[in-house]
Amino acid sequence: MSQKDEDRALAKAARGAMARSSLDITELNIICVGGFIDLQGKVRAPRGAAGTVSVKREFEQIKVLVRSVRGVKDVRGDRVILIEAS
Repeated sequence: MSQKDEDRALAKAARGAMARSSLDITELNIICVGGFIDLQGKVRAPRGAAGTVSVKREFEQIKVLVRSVRGVKDVRGDRVILIEAS
């Protein structure tokens, strides 16, 4: 399997791990290069959950989940915009 194929598979596995979160990640992009995951875009609180969900705390949990995916070397999320209320 080529590095590009491995990175594509890791990005897909990372997306699957993040899908367990209640956050709206539809505007979140996952870029994987050499096993390093870079998250970019926007993450929002789920509709109707304003004030009941800490987007920052949930996003930190997402990063922990993605780091636990086999083959992921590290995760960056500093280019993600966190939107607490919709």
